[in-house]
Amino acid sequence: MSEVKQEYNPQVAVQGPPGYPVAQQYPSTPGSIPGAPVPVVPVDNAAAGQAYRDQLFAQCAQGNHERKTEYGMCGIITAIACFPCGLICLFSDSQEKCSRCGVSLEKR
Repeated sequence: MSEVKQEYNPQVAVQGPPGYPVAQQYPSTPGSIPGAPVPVVPVDNAAAGQAYRDQLFAQCAQGNHERKTEYGMCGIITAIACFPCGLICLFSDSQEKCSRCGVSLEKR
């Protein structure tokens, strides 16, 4: 038995079984030539991460910080030991920071 090998040619339409319509190939972008190779732009993961981080820091530069409240150890211990009056110490011993850039923010 001898086998005949055929090379793949994108210009030749693929014939399906009889009774089925022939699949048509459409260009991937308007104005491109059918069957022409489409350029693939490699995406570097480090560059994508840097762009994402730059977008987040741009939000901080505009004043849109992501507020996070941190409580001091003295306030937590006083709140537990002197409950319920110790809650006053807990809330006075708190600090708001931005979780993205770490800058201390004023309390609202």
